[in-house]
Amino acid sequence: MTTNSITSALIKEEIKRTGGNLSKVARALGLDYYALIDQRKRELANRRVGVAPATGPEPDDIRVLGRPGHQHNVIAVKRQGQAWPAHFAAAIADARDKFDAGTHEMFQTTDNGWVVQYLIPRLKPAPRRKFFSEMVVM
Repeated sequence: MTTNSITSALIKEEIKRTGGNLSKVARALGLDYYALIDQRKRELANRRVGVAPATGPEPDDIRVLGRPGHQHNVIAVKRQGQAWPAHFAAAIADARDKFDAGTHEMFQTTDNGWVVQYLIPRLKPAPRRKFFSEMVVM
């Protein structure tokens, strides 16, 4: 049996029950010990660099993923490590134009495996920038 066919919650439960003994976890769940070790190493490495897989579908209201006080500025969300979904292309292109015009600022945060993109109007416009307008897409 592979680690993919056993849910992560079940593995975590067994790890707690065995006090973290992965050998006992593998035997109890019928898993390949070395595959379990590799899976745990990947999970720990991802956690260290801040990559956690997003669970479930994209929310209907993407603003629920935004930070308090900035939720009304959320323009797009994506799963960590993936490209921006096509349905946000127009919003992101518009945001890049506004950023380069100096009228808005853009920033990103993460929330449980999601990358959240914000667009915030500047109180005082900045001089025109050439960040996105000079990017070369290959």
